[in-house]
Amino acid sequence: MNELENILKNTREVDDGFRLFITSGFSDVFPIGLLQMSIKVTNEPPKGLKSGISRTFSTIVNQDFIDKIDSSQWRVIVFTICFMHSIVQERRKFGPIGFCIPYEFNNSDLQASMFFIEKHISLVMGLNQPISWKTVQYMVSEIQYGGRITDNLDRELFNTYSNEWISDKIFLPGFSFGKADSYE
Repeated sequence: MNELENILKNTREVDDGFRLFITSGFSDVFPIGLLQMSIKVTNEPPKGLKSGISRTFSTIVNQDFIDKIDSSQWRVIVFTICFMHSIVQERRKFGPIGFCIPYEFNNSDLQASMFFIEKHISLVMGLNQPISWKTVQYMVSEIQYGGRITDNLDRELFNTYSNEWISDKIFLPGFSFGKADSYE
């Protein structure tokens, strides 16, 4: 990157159509001069639960994905996992009152969870067996998202989400994700 910075500093004439796109995560060694001469674009997470779910359904989950399994239960599960992902993304904005430790949950956590659930449901439907909710809960809350969680209280919180929302309760008429009497 230092070499690229020197090349760009010493370039006098540039074609009007020339564009150079560089992506980077946080790095202490990224050349400051290169950063200063660049136009920076960031991809900020959406504000609010509704915006988060909407973004998930417009960027990650498309109609082809929803139609992969011909079942109304599949659609409910897809929405549930997307809802949980948006809750987690929104909660981390609250700092220490959201999670004890900040975690970098991202779309790959959601995608990995969805991929596992899709395979699991396809398998159990093919064998005419019920969904193993304990398996799905464990894979999502302990493996996919939980692999990032290091604090025991944060793990307990996430497991609570998983136990409440990744279960056959979501198929009951009148189910609500935030209804107080659903936690009795």
